[in-house]
Amino acid sequence: MPSRRSFLSDFAARVLVPSILAAGGIATLLLYVVNGIFDETNRLDAGYAKQSASSAINTSLENLESLIHDNAVWDDAVANAYGDINTEWLNGTWGDATALGIYDHVNLVERSGRTLYTASNGDQTTDSAENIYGAEILELLAPMPADETLFKVTSGIVRKDNELYVVAAAPILPTSEDVEIPSGKARFLIFGKTVDNKLLAELSRRFVLKNLHVSSSLINAPDSISILSPSGVRIGTLAWEERSPGDILKSKYSSVIRIMLALFLFVIAVLIYTSWRGFRDAHESQTAAVAKSLRDDLTGLANRRELLSVLTDQLHEARIGRTGLSLVYADLDGFKEVNDSYGHEVGDLLLKAVAAGFAHLAQDMGLVARLGGDEFAIIVTGKDSTARSRELANNMISFLSEPMIFGGRVASVSVSVGIVDLERDDADVEEIIRRADVAMYAAKSAGRNRLHIYDKTLDYKRDENRSIARALREHIDMGRLTVVYQPIVDSRSRRIRGVEALVRWPKDDRIHYTPDVFIPVAEESGLIEDLGYFVLSEACKQAAQWPDIFVSINVSPVQFMNPGFAELVERTLTRTGLQATRLELEVTEGFIIDNSDRANVIINRLHDMKVGVALDDFGTGFSSIGHLRRFKFDKLKLDRSMVTDILRQPSALRLVQGTIAMADALGLMVVAEGVEDENQVSVLRLAGCSQFQGFLFSRPVSAQEIGSMLTAAAPLATSA
Repeated sequence: MPSRRSFLSDFAARVLVPSILAAGGIATLLLYVVNGIFDETNRLDAGYAKQSASSAINTSLENLESLIHDNAVWDDAVANAYGDINTEWLNGTWGDATALGIYDHVNLVERSGRTLYTASNGDQTTDSAENIYGAEILELLAPMPADETLFKVTSGIVRKDNELYVVAAAPILPTSEDVEIPSGKARFLIFGKTVDNKLLAELSRRFVLKNLHVSSSLINAPDSISILSPSGVRIGTLAWEERSPGDILKSKYSSVIRIMLALFLFVIAVLIYTSWRGFRDAHESQTAAVAKSLRDDLTGLANRRELLSVLTDQLHEARIGRTGLSLVYADLDGFKEVNDSYGHEVGDLLLKAVAAGFAHLAQDMGLVARLGGDEFAIIVTGKDSTARSRELANNMISFLSEPMIFGGRVASVSVSVGIVDLERDDADVEEIIRRADVAMYAAKSAGRNRLHIYDKTLDYKRDENRSIARALREHIDMGRLTVVYQPIVDSRSRRIRGVEALVRWPKDDRIHYTPDVFIPVAEESGLIEDLGYFVLSEACKQAAQWPDIFVSINVSPVQFMNPGFAELVERTLTRTGLQATRLELEVTEGFIIDNSDRANVIINRLHDMKVGVALDDFGTGFSSIGHLRRFKFDKLKLDRSMVTDILRQPSALRLVQGTIAMADALGLMVVAEGVEDENQVSVLRLAGCSQFQGFLFSRPVSAQEIGSMLTAAAPLATSA
């Protein structure tokens, strides 16, 4: 039992002092943030006020520019303002309008500034524009284009004595091409509006500025902007009263902030007291000193117990907070083969390396756990858990795309990943793990080395697959599966040169499954190697009893991935007595591309044994001459899809002809699969195809029927 002094010092060091420091720091930070918000509110409001004031000036100028544009570009204006001025028309059109408050002054002037007409506040006067606005009015006319046919509006604010005016000027031009400007210099229309209290009040209301007014002071202030003349000279200041909303809020809510701060400190005190009681109980309880291990001994990751505990808590939080949660469930592909071939020591090293890699990829995401064997699970939480879980799964697949080397031994594995996302149902932790496991097995059945997202249809498919797997296991153990053989004939003589071994479900079984159903199940359930060995053994044993023909056997990618595959083939040949030269193994191009280095080693080993290797289903994948040149294939099998199209599509025929020519240049024999028509035979023979396989010659038949065909030694000419 710890002493009271050690308990108090431990509590003070671990809880009390950190809590006080944290509480003080948080309180200080909160006050700093709140005051900062108030000050920032004042600053932002001041900035908005300056923008509003600038907008008020610009709006006044733009309104006057728009108005003068409508009046200066006008055929009637040209007719009455040039030559002999029609004063009556000018008074009725522009002069009377000065009494309406739209603008206060109107002038008709020449470029030199000489005034031809003036009206102010509803009456015609003899005042010149310069007399009203001051000499700055000439600066307003200076930018006008020399070409009197070009239109331009200029505007600005001018000062005369203590009065400011918003002024706009434009040349008077016709709107139609039929009207011409009378000879002489251009005449300009000027509208001016006094910046008086009425205008400022209207702008204050419109732009939400308090007590907008003009100041003669030229001193910069936070709540003011400069007013510049057309020549850029500062002629006044537009000012307003500062609102300081932050100070208003601070005054209004300061008492509330103090109360909240006091409540916060009170809560901290309660938490410290509660922590003290818990800490005391933990020190006084002997059972609390014993903690159960929640870590995996081999990898150091969380184990299944900790995963269940953490997932339970996070599932509850996700449902209450309505945030996302995804569970990534991964199983290594090919780990059993590595473990069986290299031993548990290498297998353990591989698991440690994989665990370290997964933990690195999932850092800052969530809990990473090893559930046992070669299965791992990762919890991903947060609103973006869906996207992050997919990204993590793809990174895990990429991480294992390269083999690992342990003591000179190459261990190559991939990973199948299932992902389940939190749904709004009542599924518990075990159900979520089960769904993730179902999705992972769906990834395996789809070809491994990929990810699959859980959906409810997978449960029905998995139940059916489990039933098929159980039956398949029994049939393999009892030797009840059937191996049939389809003849491969010489293209000239049509005599049998070899057979392809194909596995079939027992005919007397209650439910009969086709190979395209039970072979993927075998791959998913880990039975594919046992199934492959059964076919290899049966075919080699049977072929040894026939005359000198070869037997061709399909090899799954899982079999090829086994480091001991070549040795297994060698032992089978020795046991059955079949010559290695009479055995041909078929591999698919997709596997060769995905595992090129590994495949090249195994193909070379098979060639050393004198076993032939054929590239199956050529033309359905990423077929290229590069693959044919890199790997030592003996034979090329054209996929039935290429053969079917040669009589219907000229492009397909040219493709087949080119493929055969390419194979011939590389020294490869070409077999055409799926031949069903005599016309296909003629075309393929002319193209240089060496051997045929298809229903035209024979369907897959039993070993006894093959024996009868060989005894008859007759050409196969029609469909069996």
